[in-house]
Amino acid sequence: METTAALRPENSLRPPQREFEVLLPVGYDDGGGTVRRRAWIRKMRGHEEALLYDPSLAPARLVTELLSGCLVRLEDLSPVDPRVIAGLYSADRNYLLVELRRATLGDHMAASYRCPACAVTVRVVEDLSTLPVRRMGEGERPGPITVELEDGAVGRNGDLHATVVLELPRGEDEDFVAPMLERDPLKARDALLLRCIRRFGSLPGAELDAYGVKLLRELTLGDRLRLRAAIDHAAPGVELRRTVTCEECGAHSEHLLDVTDFFGEGQEEATGSGRRSSTWPSISTGRGMTS
Repeated sequence: METTAALRPENSLRPPQREFEVLLPVGYDDGGGTVRRRAWIRKMRGHEEALLYDPSLAPARLVTELLSGCLVRLEDLSPVDPRVIAGLYSADRNYLLVELRRATLGDHMAASYRCPACAVTVRVVEDLSTLPVRRMGEGERPGPITVELEDGAVGRNGDLHATVVLELPRGEDEDFVAPMLERDPLKARDALLLRCIRRFGSLPGAELDAYGVKLLRELTLGDRLRLRAAIDHAAPGVELRRTVTCEECGAHSEHLLDVTDFFGEGQEEATGSGRRSSTWPSISTGRGMTS
């Protein structure tokens, strides 16, 4: 397990720092056998800040636009086509967001969490350079994720289907479900999970498509949680779970990293100005995102 401290300037002897080299947890596979993992990013500028004010950009599309402006090159690819960025695994996109934030505003970020024991708001300063990062090994690629459901689903002919094969989501999957995110977040989450399913028992592909989200809604809650947990467990990338200690009552609790003010200088100012302080896709999956 590594940390995000891998971020470094392209040439540390030539100030100011213009480009920062990072190593993607998964990398971009061009389909021809070449996997590109070394990338160079630059700090956000006013052009990217303006994107945070654009209400027409759904979260996933906003991430693509931000990375399109700040991802200088991906090994021999420069410029990097937005379609390549949209096709990156969510784990890589989330990692790039963290590194972009570090390069632009530094490692320290104010965060707040509510203690489940006494309801006190716990305010901390997160050090993003210490976030653990799980990377694929050299030559390793994401494989199918097989889940055995406890209850399964009954098909139209009465057969029980309990073996599900999943794959990790990409930016284009998040973008696909974005239109339903605001009006029905649960449906968006189910639709994203559905796009990750490559096989559901012996259900024909056409039947799986016809069932759609309805199939997931008919699963027991336990089986639904098993599917989400399987993706979360298999996903490389930045570990976003944080253990927080309440100074008031001493209780320890687990939370997802507070990204409310990820690219902002203060939540109240961001909200009042019309700027979205966080770009994080709320339906994203990755280390800790599905818990």
